[in-house]
Amino acid sequence: MRARAAAAVDAEEMIQAAQRLVRIPSHGGEESAAQEAVADIADGMGLDLDVWEIDLDTVQSHPAASWEIARDRALGVVASLGGSGDGPTLLLNGHVDVVPPGDPSMWSDPPFAGVVRDNRLYGRGSLDMKGPLMAGLFAMKAIVDSGIELDGTVRLMSVVGEEDGGLGTLAAIQRGYRGDGAIVMEPTRSVVAPVQAGCLNFRVRVPGRAAHGAIREEGVSAFEKLFAIYGAIMEFEARRNRKTNGDSLFAPYRVPFPISIGTLHGGDWASSVPDHATMEGRIGVRPDESLDEARTAFERTVAEAASRDPFLRDHPPIVEWWGGRFLPARIALDHPLVEAVSRTATEEAGESHAFEAVPFGADAGLLQHVGGTPALLFGAGDIRRAHGPNEYIDTRELAQMARTLARTIVDYCGVAEVPTNRR
Repeated sequence: MRARAAAAVDAEEMIQAAQRLVRIPSHGGEESAAQEAVADIADGMGLDLDVWEIDLDTVQSHPAASWEIARDRALGVVASLGGSGDGPTLLLNGHVDVVPPGDPSMWSDPPFAGVVRDNRLYGRGSLDMKGPLMAGLFAMKAIVDSGIELDGTVRLMSVVGEEDGGLGTLAAIQRGYRGDGAIVMEPTRSVVAPVQAGCLNFRVRVPGRAAHGAIREEGVSAFEKLFAIYGAIMEFEARRNRKTNGDSLFAPYRVPFPISIGTLHGGDWASSVPDHATMEGRIGVRPDESLDEARTAFERTVAEAASRDPFLRDHPPIVEWWGGRFLPARIALDHPLVEAVSRTATEEAGESHAFEAVPFGADAGLLQHVGGTPALLFGAGDIRRAHGPNEYIDTRELAQMARTLARTIVDYCGVAEVPTNRR
């Protein structure tokens, strides 16, 4: 049955659907057109479709809610294929929102052209993660087209707001979409990832004392003080990453829990000593720690560094937590879903399958900790090609992913028993 489901995947139609989705810009909170396209593609596949206007006030009031982008409107889309028995429910989770394309001149083709060339689908979101989202949807279509009747149920959650904190997945959980297991279809190089790091956004405001630049020694440069705090933060990062607490799944990454500074701001005038400077960034959260533990450790690092400086001791920096945050997640290696995906990936690829952890944040944490659904990550493509110019996904890898997911649906959800008296 698994091979029969895999054989029914229509790779050509799937790539065309992915092209259609890539050609719809969906960044900056403008995701509704992409969600409507997903719903349109799913319509007519023999799936039950739920499309709803997300109550942003309700979802944003949840303790686990986080976001960086103001939205006036958001849509939820869930496509379901119900089984005839009481088998397990599998969730396939993917997002339509993408990061901004950046400077178009850095792209070989326009970022939303959806060009296919040399077995690669190019465009912002092709990899992260409109291509993988379509792989999940067309895996479900393959179940329908192959005439397989499932025992359990499979649902595809097409969500918004993943890139800035996961509002769409949280809204789907609030609507009641939970399962026995979930596959978050982020790009993992088609490796099963049973562990996902979390992350937090921070802002550190560092004070100084203004003076004319001609007598700078009579002032206190906020930049100089910021650089001292930055040095302490980098030492803190090194300590956090020396050991992974025996978690060999993070072994491929030299720095699995990085602290990255993304923006620097400060000063008001070129010939003035700056009396304020701010850095913003993200800190990776270990799977064995809570978000509060990570916050406390970071704040302690900044405070200890400030205590060693005479000026900052009396004018301490301020640490703020803002924007998107991602809960870490872990699923047991002997969970039936992990075993099913590993088995079917091995069948499809023709070679044994390894496990790795991923250092980036995704919606697996919300599914696990808020939705009570154990989750793993699995998808075609390499995250290293995401968020930059000329983002692409290999169409052959995408087709293999769809076939693996079709096999997994059959394996995990089971096939309905045919009554022996049926004629």
